[in-house]
Amino acid sequence: MKIVASVCLLMLTWVGASQAGGKLTYKGTTLQEWLKKLDKGDAAARRQAAKALHEICEEAGSDARAAVPGLIKALSDEDDQVRSTAADALGHIGADAKSASAALSKGLADKVSAVRGKCALALGGIGPDAKNAVPALIDLLKDEDPDLRVNAIAGLSGIGPGAKSAATALIKSLNKDVDAEVRMNAASALANIAVDVKAVLQPLIEALKDADEGVRGQAAVTLGGFGPEAKGSVPALVKLLQDKHPGVRGDAAHALGEVGAKDAVAALKDALKDKDGAVRVHVAESLWKITGEAKTVVPVLIEGLKNEDKFVRGDAAHTLGEIGKEAKAAVPTLEKLLKDKDAGVRVHAAESLWKIDGHLETVLPVLIEGLKHSDNSLRREAAEALGEMGPKARAAVPELQKLLNDRNRDVRAVAADALKKIGVKATKAPQK
Repeated sequence: MKIVASVCLLMLTWVGASQAGGKLTYKGTTLQEWLKKLDKGDAAARRQAAKALHEICEEAGSDARAAVPGLIKALSDEDDQVRSTAADALGHIGADAKSASAALSKGLADKVSAVRGKCALALGGIGPDAKNAVPALIDLLKDEDPDLRVNAIAGLSGIGPGAKSAATALIKSLNKDVDAEVRMNAASALANIAVDVKAVLQPLIEALKDADEGVRGQAAVTLGGFGPEAKGSVPALVKLLQDKHPGVRGDAAHALGEVGAKDAVAALKDALKDKDGAVRVHVAESLWKITGEAKTVVPVLIEGLKNEDKFVRGDAAHTLGEIGKEAKAAVPTLEKLLKDKDAGVRVHAAESLWKIDGHLETVLPVLIEGLKHSDNSLRREAAEALGEMGPKARAAVPELQKLLNDRNRDVRAVAADALKKIGVKATKAPQK
């Protein structure tokens, strides 16, 4: 089991912000009506209501805060599926569900493992306000169910710095747990709880030798997240550039760039010859970050724009945009990517062309089209890019105005900010 974000198509309609007296609905039924159904009827009806509320909360986040009291009550439902789904929904509401922390902490002792796991995840979704649950979450790291241990780690990770007391237990999970996914998630969590790098440097370096490539890669990523403070890991990360798995080599290269490892420049230049295109792009990104020299890396990144993997193409385009005017040689290839089959790549290419030489006529239509995409993060990224263009992006104003009513609160906020940078007053303030 991996803790990853899932993408699902929801039959959800945004009909106005809940704070303004509007209504959130699922399959034509309002949140308030689903709450009534959750409180009454047989188990099947309550399960259906819990599922509907979960879908609303997953999409609307804190805008569904009105569901919190009803969902807290559902944590005591006799049906374990209702309890589990209610916990999951509370986690999606986030910090505004902090009043559920005590009930969710109690749920960590539920007789059903799946319910305990969802409660752990929900506490992480609530964040710092759930710090009182840390001791109970630490206890779950000893559970015989590896999926539950992963969920407990995710809970601690979401609580953040308030879970620093879990550092010792997480280090033990990183270096001793028999399950690779537990070890991998522990490596990630150690960065999120903001533990002192001195306490975890050696355990993470040890994890770079783990038998599982996922653990090795995540340990590298975590070390990179500590930045220059993790310079003691540079020799081990350089060695990892020779790992048999390309994903691990790429993670090592990325980490060296985050650490700012000048001592690794020679090894990174050698790694520009790696047989894997994705690794070469990661290496080029890190060399640029460390040295600021464009001449060596731009040709590699241009080649990356032609990679069959859309994420590699997008990463290469993004880095070329960061390089700016010195990446002018990439313009012809970036222009071709404006017609890429992947919308994310098109948006990255458009943003980069703007940064490199001020392209406007060719990139504006691509970014405006990105505002209409079904993916929340892509709409948000397109809006951010348009905002950076300022008044020159006035052609995007009508679509940005529409996003002020977007179903996703982050998209609404970014759209409002973009309009402000363009110099246009938002006709409707986004809900915070």
